[in-house]
Amino acid sequence: MYPYSFYPSKGFVDMGKVFVAMPFADEYEYLYADLIKPSIDVVNESPEHTVTLRPWRAKDVKHTRSGWLKILENLYTARIVLGVLTGDNPNVYYELGIAHAIQQIERYLLIAETGHKSKFDLKDLIYVDYDPKDVRSYVRKLSEAIASTLEIYDVVNDRLVRIAESRLSFQEFKVLVRHGIKSHFLLQEDADPNDLQGWALLCHAGLLRLSTKRSSGRIEYSYYWTNLGNAVLRRLQVITEEEKNSRATEYARFFEE
Repeated sequence: MYPYSFYPSKGFVDMGKVFVAMPFADEYEYLYADLIKPSIDVVNESPEHTVTLRPWRAKDVKHTRSGWLKILENLYTARIVLGVLTGDNPNVYYELGIAHAIQQIERYLLIAETGHKSKFDLKDLIYVDYDPKDVRSYVRKLSEAIASTLEIYDVVNDRLVRIAESRLSFQEFKVLVRHGIKSHFLLQEDADPNDLQGWALLCHAGLLRLSTKRSSGRIEYSYYWTNLGNAVLRRLQVITEEEKNSRATEYARFFEE
């Protein structure tokens, strides 16, 4: 599966996921244990951030087609891609190259030892250095960089929400108001044709996602509001901030099953 042909099953960003692209070798494990994971924990302990960050590594994924698809799924949907340049690992650079092509620059954060000379031109990306002899003392520096990356991403994401809202048609707006109070809803056989068209438009815009399952010998069609859809609903004050965050967790859990 080439990245060009891949489309993530979730469709949108998992607001709590941090994709950690780093070498698998045991000699680099201390970077995760003593620097990366503690830095993420510091951010999670801050009352300013309501969404719990969860680091994800491909370390335990087998080199199979299904393993590669899992890597792509997590790479496409991570809120932050944290790349470890130390060691100039080709797999790390390949994953960062894919992320560079599919995600906005605000979702990147790179780390490397002080004095590192990258083999690629990465000057436009956020870069945090550390002393390999004392990585623990750089936890606060990295945690602050992660928090800053989250804030920048929120600004960019808000712009995307504003754009999505400005492009709503009358039919889409009616669906938002009528069905937005529920995180998901079933497609009824006697559904209003105008609703059907509105749902199709919202799916095309990425605000709704269609899910199918077999039940009692028939196929049921359900619509789930995506993270972007819920963000627009929040902006229109159809749902609360707490409800938006709750739906993000529900959405991620449902489409991971």
